[in-house]
Amino acid sequence: MSGVLAGFFIVWAMIGVGWVVGRTGVLGPHGRYVLNRSTFFVASPALVLVGLLESDVAQVLSLPMLVAGVSGLTTGAILLVAVALFTKRRGPDLVVTAISGSVVNGANMGFPIAAYVLGDISHALPVILFQQAVYTPLYLFVLHRVTEKDAPGPTGAAGVVRSIVANPTIIASALGLALVLLGVRIPAVALEPVRSLADMAIPAMLLAYGLSLHGSRPLAKDDGYRGLIAAASSSKLLLMPVIALGVGLLLGMRGPALYEVVVMAALPTAQNVYVAAARYRASENLARDTVLITTIGTVLVLLLISGVLGV
Repeated sequence: MSGVLAGFFIVWAMIGVGWVVGRTGVLGPHGRYVLNRSTFFVASPALVLVGLLESDVAQVLSLPMLVAGVSGLTTGAILLVAVALFTKRRGPDLVVTAISGSVVNGANMGFPIAAYVLGDISHALPVILFQQAVYTPLYLFVLHRVTEKDAPGPTGAAGVVRSIVANPTIIASALGLALVLLGVRIPAVALEPVRSLADMAIPAMLLAYGLSLHGSRPLAKDDGYRGLIAAASSSKLLLMPVIALGVGLLLGMRGPALYEVVVMAALPTAQNVYVAAARYRASENLARDTVLITTIGTVLVLLLISGVLGV
């Protein structure tokens, strides 16, 4: 339990600093905008590239990464289909609901919980690698296409290329994954500037999220997002860990190995979902409030998992 609380203390302390910064106005009226864009275009691609370059093929092709991939994509797909079938929501609302319910906070929550609850930060790497190499580029590409479909510009194959080029994280993921699979090692001195930029990503995400909370009214009825927030939050906190449990059992995982992948699947919604929503001006309040609800609710879920599967 101390590990869970330690992880959440780190997250909420930095979000709290962001809220204070927003309240005092020290970054001016455009502080959140600048932080979001700095994270999206500079720090996040650097974080993805460094994370992949410092991994190895065994981590990229591991069973825990397979569990993270199947549980994340399956949860997102279920949400996408359910919201499309049972509501009239389309476009950005549909996409942001799906990713809010299936993208985990693997870095700034995963590392502390892996260290204090599971005893080794390496347990957070498979889910982080999956999201950096596969899921983040995928949902950024989809968000770009959904939000830009009515904007002037090329369509068809040219439009696809334009969507890819417009997302530096996609380029960083493709480059990093290719270098890892080819066994290429970048000299430490050449990687150090990229690593320094990567170190900025998580604090900037949390500060930007804290800034977004100042003056906001979470779960405001006027937003019209309460039902979608409930669907995304329940999927993130309950459905995704259950799917991870089932996939792990099917793959023959038992004991500590099974416990580890379920804990990682139960982490709250990642702040970079909010950053992406803010970048594309797509259902920002939906993403923001889902992050808030899941970050609070995960404590109870992790306690339940520890009681049932803890070893």
